[in-house]
Amino acid sequence: MLSSSLESAQRALNQQARQRALSSAMGGSPASSLPLLATDAGSAPIRYHSQGRTVIIGSEARVRALASLLTRLPATAQLPVALLISEQDNSALVTMDEQHHAASESLPAHSAPRDMLALSGHLGQFSLASDGVNLAAALVPAGAGSATHFDLIADLSSQPLNQAELPPPGYLQAGADVIAELDQLVADTEASHESLSQLTAWAMQFAGLIGNFDKPNYVTVNLDTCAHSSAGNIGCTRCLSSCSADAIFSVAGRRNAHIEIDPYLCHGAASCVSACPTGALSFTQPPAEQRMEQIQRLLERYQDGGGLYPLLRYRLEQSPASQTALASVDQERCLDITLEEISATGHDEWLAALALGATQVIVELPHDLPAGQHQQLDSERRLALTLLDSMGLANADGGEPRIRFVSLPSALPQMDSYEAEALPLITPLCVALAPGADSEEEQQPSQPIARDWLLGQPQARPGKRERLNRVLDHLATLSVADLAQDSVAVPTGAPFGVVNVDSDNCTLCQGCVAVCPTSALSANRTSPALSFTQGDCVQCGLCEQACPEQVITLTPGFAPQPDVRREPQLIKQDVPFPCISCGTPFGSTATITAMQTKLASHAYFQGDGALRLKMCSDCRVKDIWHEMARNPDAQLKV
Repeated sequence: MLSSSLESAQRALNQQARQRALSSAMGGSPASSLPLLATDAGSAPIRYHSQGRTVIIGSEARVRALASLLTRLPATAQLPVALLISEQDNSALVTMDEQHHAASESLPAHSAPRDMLALSGHLGQFSLASDGVNLAAALVPAGAGSATHFDLIADLSSQPLNQAELPPPGYLQAGADVIAELDQLVADTEASHESLSQLTAWAMQFAGLIGNFDKPNYVTVNLDTCAHSSAGNIGCTRCLSSCSADAIFSVAGRRNAHIEIDPYLCHGAASCVSACPTGALSFTQPPAEQRMEQIQRLLERYQDGGGLYPLLRYRLEQSPASQTALASVDQERCLDITLEEISATGHDEWLAALALGATQVIVELPHDLPAGQHQQLDSERRLALTLLDSMGLANADGGEPRIRFVSLPSALPQMDSYEAEALPLITPLCVALAPGADSEEEQQPSQPIARDWLLGQPQARPGKRERLNRVLDHLATLSVADLAQDSVAVPTGAPFGVVNVDSDNCTLCQGCVAVCPTSALSANRTSPALSFTQGDCVQCGLCEQACPEQVITLTPGFAPQPDVRREPQLIKQDVPFPCISCGTPFGSTATITAMQTKLASHAYFQGDGALRLKMCSDCRVKDIWHEMARNPDAQLKV
């Protein structure tokens, strides 16, 4: 048995070290989990107000059957309910019981095909229109007050009106089990509550959605570091495609589009934060550095207590301690990071954990994880393993991956009759420093990345990309393989790669430098030049779109050599062009030559006017005014 690889004494020591580490991280509490996402986001809360005004959408038989049930349940009997018939009844259904029609006959109702309906909003503020007509204004029951919005949506449609994997609060889409019991109720109004347990529980949710509700504002956007748009061009869209709640929007501005997050739709799943390559999207609380410090502290305390082969496991906060797919011998060396949403972590954090001393990173995936979040996490895992593989660190000698996903079934067998197969023991890439050790000394391959280097000082914290670069630099020192000089392939959409510039046709106009959000492209302050730093490039594509000469292309890839990735590479350098009037350098020779070529046929730059292309901006204005003073008629041509 693989579990016998650890002697009983070491297993007991691992278990004690684990409890010590978790207790220390919890400030003395012996809890077995480490909460990381605060319930109070530290900013003004997002407030919902609901009076319970409900619209039921679907076929007539199902809509009226549900309305009849709501009137019979004491908790929902007083709900202001309206009916919207959006599709034809399924011919396979039994004829609707007349009592359902009688019970719902007095309720306001309307018919409109699904493709004419437009739904938007959230709990307490749902806007529902049919061919441009506001249905709430027409259907809100008498006595519920005048309103232009519905508070709750009960969607019984075969094709839901809201297609988001994480629908907005207040929108309840009936699942297959609920629909099956509802069809049973359609035919038999006297069906017992025992046979309608799923339907009754689903209907009772509406009673709990009346009143005022607060939640944190989970995510903020720093537009200064966002790579979404610049100079009218659209670049990075990773957050837009990763959001399972459709809560992120690209909003057109006067010159640039910008990212906005609807806090009322946001569930805090945080896949957008993991997907953002620049750190422009971040949690309001806690800061990213806090989780890094917690990981580092856990590993320190575990090693200081004599524990070996530490596993770092990410799992949901609400997961029962007994529900796990790991063997007991692995649980004894497992340091838990609990999250409110499992998609709130990503490749940069996993790599940092390995650089801080974790043997392996385990991510427990719940059985009901939305497909979009699963895809995002899988993309993060493939990227992390690709980066590790480029340095020969992705797998241990036995082929065991350093980052492993464990899928939890909906229910696990009783642990007294079930024991999972133990994981192979993997030697850590480095050993965590014990508390009190000097973490500022020059790092050796056997030591973890220094916390002060990874996180910086409080007054000068590195950004997300710089923090990742420091982790990658350190991992490269742990590699015993010969690192490739050239870039290696990365998964599609990865924020790593090279900017290729046709230097022969580049005019050094610096338009690409102006739009680069990460300073991967930079200019020389003293002479016309263009340099590129691969480690800072997130492959947003803004430079490619902004280039007036169309001489820029992007090539995805990752350079494992730190000096190749981190050192600026000179792309082109030119001689400064001096103003022919005052002698002040004001551009590159290539830029002035390109301007003369493109404007050679322009009427304004003929004869002596062509000389203005060789003047700086100040001298050009002076020359224009002198010409007007000498020849007043020239003003008519301006």
